[in-house]
Amino acid sequence: MKVFIMSHIADADGVFPIVLTDLAFEDYDFELLNVDEVDDFVRTSLDDHVFDEYDKVFMTDLCISSELASEIDKMDFKNKFLDHHASNEELNKYSFIEVHEEVDGRMESATSLYYSYLLQHYPNRNLIKESVSYMATLVKLGDTWEWKKLGIDEARYIGILLNYYGPEKFILNYAKFLRMTREFYFTEAEMMLIEIDEKSKREYLESMVDKVICRYVNGRNVGFVFAEQYRSDLGNYLAEYYKESVDLIAVINLNRSLSFRGIKEDVDCSLFAETYGGKGHKMAAGAPLPEDIREHIIDYIFCGDK
Repeated sequence: MKVFIMSHIADADGVFPIVLTDLAFEDYDFELLNVDEVDDFVRTSLDDHVFDEYDKVFMTDLCISSELASEIDKMDFKNKFLDHHASNEELNKYSFIEVHEEVDGRMESATSLYYSYLLQHYPNRNLIKESVSYMATLVKLGDTWEWKKLGIDEARYIGILLNYYGPEKFILNYAKFLRMTREFYFTEAEMMLIEIDEKSKREYLESMVDKVICRYVNGRNVGFVFAEQYRSDLGNYLAEYYKESVDLIAVINLNRSLSFRGIKEDVDCSLFAETYGGKGHKMAAGAPLPEDIREHIIDYIFCGDK
């Protein structure tokens, strides 16, 4: 069986499904994408018949648009395509899309949905290992931020190591590690990296407090900050720090995307993100940057377009 999987490049919940795919299938290819690249990649792949050589095509931690979903629903391709995501539940009307933010009262992520699917349909001696189950759980807890409520700091460490390794090395490292071990653990070298990163992160988060710019946007008081590091941690840290004056934090990474974070029960970051072509969860969401944003910045600074 030959498999193709598309997933999100931005975090562990997007990258770890590639590791699970490696454990489940011998013959597979993958592509890691940003949110704003998904529809174009799928359309081009369909037009060029790229998916024809695969028996199954998965998508995790990403979601196609409702327009593209409607088109696929009319194709034979839908019989080999399966999308696992944890938001945009209105797309569940399509048989090839499985979207669940909660299952039986439990928070879910793309990793947990995909792992459950693989265990149900393609179980093997690698997937059923305690080490794989535990790491999948850590990734889910990190993505849903349940780690904070449960006090499981290990869930945060996965994202730290992804940042150090990069997606390709992360996939190779953990596909090999999980095949070799029954119980999950962090090596001494990894713990040293994590300790160094924790210190660096604390200093970075504290340094960004006075760089927040507050604006009233779409009925919400929003704190804006430009940052490329620790975006999720930074967003939550600043949302807590400014909880008396802002409804949510928008982290702008000019090399990637927009991230929205909030801690208030009456504020839904996913609804705010939808205004800007984004998606996500109540407390955490994201959106693509305008395609020509860099050109506009250059024009504004250097070309007199003010």
